Amino acid sequence: MTQGTDKTDKTALRPEVLFTVGPTQMSPQTLACAGRQVPYFRNQAFSDVVLECERFVLEFAHAPQGSRMVLLTASGTGAMEATVTNCLDASDRALVIVGGGFGRRFSALCERHGIAHDDLELDSEEALTQERLAAFEGAGHTALLVNLHETSTGQLYDLPMLSDFCQRNQMTLVVDAISSFAADRIDMAASCIDALIVSSQKALALAPGISLVLLSPRMLEERVARITSPTLYFDFADYLVNGTRGQTPFTPAVGIVYELLERLRRIDASGGIDTEVARTRTLARDFRGRIAELNVGAPSFPMSNALTRVILPKPVAGETVRALAEEGLFVNPCGGVLGERCFRVAHIGDLSEKDNAQLVIALGEVLESLGA
Repeated sequence: MTQGTDKTDKTALRPEVLFTVGPTQMSPQTLACAGRQVPYFRNQAFSDVVLECERFVLEFAHAPQGSRMVLLTASGTGAMEATVTNCLDASDRALVIVGGGFGRRFSALCERHGIAHDDLELDSEEALTQERLAAFEGAGHTALLVNLHETSTGQLYDLPMLSDFCQRNQMTLVVDAISSFAADRIDMAASCIDALIVSSQKALALAPGISLVLLSPRMLEERVARITSPTLYFDFADYLVNGTRGQTPFTPAVGIVYELLERLRRIDASGGIDTEVARTRTLARDFRGRIAELNVGAPSFPMSNALTRVILPKPVAGETVRALAEEGLFVNPCGGVLGERCFRVAHIGDLSEKDNAQLVIALGEVLESLGA
């Protein structure tokens, strides 16, 4: 569908819609779950909930047999830091893909915790290619850290290319899939991913507050079992011991865990993770088709299904974001050099093609009013 053929009835539109990449538009089912009394959790009933969540998440990530899930009450950055400190140590030299703000965060975490590292830096419009990776071939790196979807720019990196690079160079592969899980296809086993990081407030469309780290058998045996965590709260060894019985060493965000189970069961009942990814892909393609009729652009590099970065012809991104918010349509601004001419639109959460139509019509009106 395109803007020109859509006759959206404004009286039937939702008064506020989040097209933000996190928090995202929550479904009525998730909101109903969130509205319930938070139950007591040091019992078998909650253990069963956590174990069922682990089973679903490992299945949806196509994790290899023997993988485990660490359930953290923390933001995505907390999970990134926990992964760095439990899976890398002073004997490592990491290669970090830095294509935006979240890649820089991995680099900063390595710096903070004394992990030697080199950064493969990309310009905001530059695609990650085999040619760029070639400069680091055989350079003695032991691990690669990557945000599969660099959410600050919208780029989706080539996971098979990165996996092949790691296999050739005998490197551990750590993947932040915080904004990709349930939006883009991820196969831990096929891609030889050793650690996969997921958070609640992106494509899972839950409240912020919990993050999940999936660990391959190789990561568990060769690194987590050997490395002593420098922190108490983020000590994976403690979480793994408690996790065998469906518990956590510290109080978790109990209500969000129940939201998670409800959401995972719903994904399963609707056809599984591939169906959910396909739904998000359809929404992304629909939105990108609609904006093709406007005087705007999008990056030329591969983009995640989760998000489209919209490029404006004039430096009016701030005014555009504010004007859309006044209409109850919330999108993500961009930072840094992208801030004046770009904003980001998410396709995750409880969104529909009708919501896309509402946003694109409003965007067209805003740009016309701004002379853009």
